[in-house]
Amino acid sequence: MSIYLILAITFLTFFTILYIILRLARRRFDPNVRRMKEMEENRPGGEELMKTTENGKAWPSHFSLERILDEMGRMAQGKAKPDSKLKSTLIAAGYYSEEIYGRFMGIKIFSALAGFIVFIYLGSLGTRPLHVVVLLAIVAAAVFFLLPDSILTFRMRKRQSEIANSLPDALDLLVISVEAGLGLNAAVMRVGQDMVLRCRPLSEEFMRTTQDLRTGITREKAMRALAERNRVEDLKILVGALVLADRLGTSIADTLRAQADSLRTRIQQKAEEQAAKAGVKMLLPLVIFIFPALFIVLMGPAVIMMMDTLSK
Repeated sequence: MSIYLILAITFLTFFTILYIILRLARRRFDPNVRRMKEMEENRPGGEELMKTTENGKAWPSHFSLERILDEMGRMAQGKAKPDSKLKSTLIAAGYYSEEIYGRFMGIKIFSALAGFIVFIYLGSLGTRPLHVVVLLAIVAAAVFFLLPDSILTFRMRKRQSEIANSLPDALDLLVISVEAGLGLNAAVMRVGQDMVLRCRPLSEEFMRTTQDLRTGITREKAMRALAERNRVEDLKILVGALVLADRLGTSIADTLRAQADSLRTRIQQKAEEQAAKAGVKMLLPLVIFIFPALFIVLMGPAVIMMMDTLSK
């Protein structure tokens, strides 16, 4: 590989690292930041904001990996508005922090840079042409840049599946709590506390809804926010029924019981649908993997005997 390309990559890498360190150091020695840090340390429990190293010395949290990723994401984003679709995906995956968007962008940039540098280094060890190595490195950087999105989508779908699978049990607990005399708000809080061991994501969502209700948000807005955060179809149907029952003044217990029966019916129908699709899904691996082996076992001896006969 050309020595000029290696020098350019080395210069860009060290320049980026130095620029991030200088920006972090500037924030560290900013008088406003130092004053806020002193106020946090003087507050009860503020000493937890300082990270302790192995030798017992306290280092500011400004130089942690999270801060570096936040700074990289902030540099990449600039003054542009955050992507609303990505933010909704992060919320659906269970990330509610305001800083998670910039940190996620920093992870994507760091992953792309790491993939590019690694492929350039591996290409320099071989004898491939320079343009081929650079092209492979760019492709690798693009793949590594999109890899966190795939992981985030997988985590979101897994969380939605957990919520959908545990929703019938939570709905049964809601019915029992409401029929025992609790109001809907108190029943949601109680179910959120009891569902921790069964499904932590659903428990967190119910407790978050309880916090919204305590802050003064109306029940309709809190319930609709619960459905919008998770994007689970069964949860949307349940929230719509509760909002309609609250508007019309009908019995919440009867509405919950009807929704529980309807949800059980939908789950049974989905199971029957998956069972009906099993035969079609098994057809492709059956044709590709099982039939050739079966033909070899059945027709192999006959073909060998036929070849011996014809050769004689």
